[in-house]
Amino acid sequence: MRIVTISGASKVPFNLDGYIMHSSSSLEVIHLCLQPGQEILQHTNPFDVVVCLINGDVTLHQDDNKIQLTLYDTVELEKNLSRGFSNHGNKEARLLILKKF
Repeated sequence: MRIVTISGASKVPFNLDGYIMHSSSSLEVIHLCLQPGQEILQHTNPFDVVVCLINGDVTLHQDDNKIQLTLYDTVELEKNLSRGFSNHGNKEARLLILKKF
């Protein structure tokens, strides 16, 4: 058994408040925090992603669609599908991102 704390986790290699909580050849788990008004611009990834909102108010942007996520909503996003996120609330939002390789 291995326990990873947020204070002991590696920071993500891009300019966001995120931490790699687990990494293996088949799965990576990232804890991501977005401040009010902060966004992740639409992008694609060459792998499937599962996103779970664990705190706050987040909008998922998928092409021209805007989907308001509510607490504990979980979304599976297929590889190469455009997606972005924005914190439309007045407190920080936290997401768990699971990258499936």
